[in-house]
Amino acid sequence: MTSSVAREKGHVEVGVSRGKPLKLYYEKTGSGPRKLLLIMGLNSPGSAWEPVVEHFSKNPEYTTVFFDNRGIGFSDAPKGLYSTSQMAQDTLDLLDALDWKKDIHVAGVSMGGMISLELVLADPKRFASLVLTSTNAGRSPPQLVTISFLSRVILVKSPEARIKLIAETLYPVAWLEKSPKNSSFASNREMVYSSLIKRFKNTPLQPLHANIAQSYAALFHHVNSKRLAQIRESGLPVLVVTGTVDNFVRPSGSYHLQKELQCKMVIFEGSGHALPGEQTETYCRFLEEIMTKGKNGEFKL
Repeated sequence: MTSSVAREKGHVEVGVSRGKPLKLYYEKTGSGPRKLLLIMGLNSPGSAWEPVVEHFSKNPEYTTVFFDNRGIGFSDAPKGLYSTSQMAQDTLDLLDALDWKKDIHVAGVSMGGMISLELVLADPKRFASLVLTSTNAGRSPPQLVTISFLSRVILVKSPEARIKLIAETLYPVAWLEKSPKNSSFASNREMVYSSLIKRFKNTPLQPLHANIAQSYAALFHHVNSKRLAQIRESGLPVLVVTGTVDNFVRPSGSYHLQKELQCKMVIFEGSGHALPGEQTETYCRFLEEIMTKGKNGEFKL
């Protein structure tokens, strides 16, 4: 990312009106008129969006914001169980503090997509488009690999073993062994490992209680058909995105969202859970498409 791109970092106090204030860490990049809010998933800091942020930083039309959800990274990690609706309210407080009151495009991945659903339901007039990535509406049994991952990632002490577990859960092994395009890394695995090592080095370790609290929020998330119909009837442009070999969230959850929301859907054949990192350029192209053409009905895949 070039030094000429404006980048703002800091903390915002949220939850004051709910009686339990906490501080959320955020980063804002760029100063363009198109506002893109990026919401990360379970037990991952907002910096996992960096490939997407880097892409949009090259275009002066965009301003991007990502943040650390409660319980991760540089944000506070209060005791108690969390919910996706609670984290959506945290997000609205953050947006108010940034004076982002309208025309906001939001993209959420995994639990970030769950939070995004609650977000647009809580304040639908604030948003201009919604991209739901590798996520679901809830109430579907988690895959066994998900349960296994959530329990093992807490217990694994070796940094090397932890990185291997995360990489092979979020990305297809076949993709990890391929050579990346326009990169000095010998393989995608080497590239992902390098990124994870850097992230772990620069991000505070997530407390155990916060890991459990976020996992609870994701596992007990639910947006029923009636509430999904509210999003559909609002006319908000929505895109659902999934990979066919997602080892963390069942692709069937994305199919359900597409059916209920009657929206457009992108299916990445042979891709896994972490699509913003695995398919960055193509993923960003779809984000650009819905942001520039979604409002006037010209959004086409």
